[in-house]
Amino acid sequence: MKKRYLRTVLLFLGIAGIIAYLVFPSEKKVECIEKELKFYPYVDSASGVQNVEINPPAFKCSLSKEGGHCGMGFSFNETENWNLMDYLTIDMQSSVDFEELIVQILTIDTRTREGDRSTMMPVIKELKLEHNKKRYSIPMEHFYTPDYWFEQQNVRDTHKSKRFSFVHGIEMYSGWKNKTDKPLELKIEGMCLEGVSNSRFVLLVLYIGILIAIAISVRVKD
Repeated sequence: MKKRYLRTVLLFLGIAGIIAYLVFPSEKKVECIEKELKFYPYVDSASGVQNVEINPPAFKCSLSKEGGHCGMGFSFNETENWNLMDYLTIDMQSSVDFEELIVQILTIDTRTREGDRSTMMPVIKELKLEHNKKRYSIPMEHFYTPDYWFEQQNVRDTHKSKRFSFVHGIEMYSGWKNKTDKPLELKIEGMCLEGVSNSRFVLLVLYIGILIAIAISVRVKD
């Protein structure tokens, strides 16, 4: 009788633990990119870029041809794992004529040579800029790798592997929809990664595991 009562109590404790996990809000995890970064210019000189001024974390340029690219990039001293992050949030100021910005995350793919910029996997997102808007939160799932990269590297796109296991850096440059002969200015004021901490889930698994272990030990004694 006592053992049956104990099993009932364990069952209720397990249900209570699951309800508590579902009811209480998840712990938000925010990591801002504040470490020392290696900045470099991103300029496609063949596409008519002119009047380039780079002053990290800001840049200024203009285009003489449509579809030109200019901007800047930065790299980390060591690769980072962003697989558990849900959003990349960027605070920035842009000029009135800056209409489109491309955010490109560079990752190292294990199927290609490590550390070689030409073989790194680009994961990009086009942003439509608004002059009065200063904060952009980009869901990580909205980033994609262009098909041409897989063709150039002769590797398959399985759509199954995580793309953010080895993040090397980020590049930001003017998109294809910007007008020519207009000053394009951008200043990055902050970048943060946002996600949900998995510590609560780990605690729930441990909690349920302990209850199951107690229930099994009681049954074995029977």
